[in-house]
Amino acid sequence: MSCRHCKAIAIEEHFDQKYVAKELQLYRTEGPENTTEALIDALIAEGVSGMTHLDIGGGVGAIQHGLLRAGVSSCISVEASSAYIEAAKEEAQRQGHAESIKHQHGNFVDLAAEIPQCDIVTLDRVICCYHGVEDLVEKSSALSGKLYGVVYPLNNRKVRILGAWENLTYRLHRSSFRFFMHPTEVVEDIVRRNGFERRFYREIGTWQIVVYGRVAEPVKERS
Repeated sequence: MSCRHCKAIAIEEHFDQKYVAKELQLYRTEGPENTTEALIDALIAEGVSGMTHLDIGGGVGAIQHGLLRAGVSSCISVEASSAYIEAAKEEAQRQGHAESIKHQHGNFVDLAAEIPQCDIVTLDRVICCYHGVEDLVEKSSALSGKLYGVVYPLNNRKVRILGAWENLTYRLHRSSFRFFMHPTEVVEDIVRRNGFERRFYREIGTWQIVVYGRVAEPVKERS
């Protein structure tokens, strides 16, 4: 069994039907989480009418629906949890957006070469679920034509302690799922190297919400 296959199983087991059903019900009764809503609002403030959207780890589709209502023309949702895929399709149908969203099941890094570039790319609480941050951020930011929005953990002592405690809990429950906290500088460096600048930044609790805008051709490393 490959390590990559193990990670896929961990995602499927953690974000199972029971977990996803609770999240979908919460979304329907209370709307997006505060960090997700902050990301949606920041993207809309940049002007999104007529743009295309790639949502990596799209969950139940909160960002997709928010941006479609703001004028985005179409969305691609890439999700590693089959339970999320089914819930997202159900919610898209309920909101009348089924024809505007294409769903793909699998690990984004494995699928990246097959996915077209979109104007907007989002990763909402996805970076902390993925061990290989360089590959994830490099390939996802490369697919963004205009805006790149992320929500991921702050890199401080408090969050490191909380993350360690969370991973201990997973181990005690014999879960293979893990929380990953990657240095902010690593994410920032990759995104800036791919030709983006920060347009929006906000901290809510243990999370940082960042929107980048493309400003230039990617800077090539000297050989």
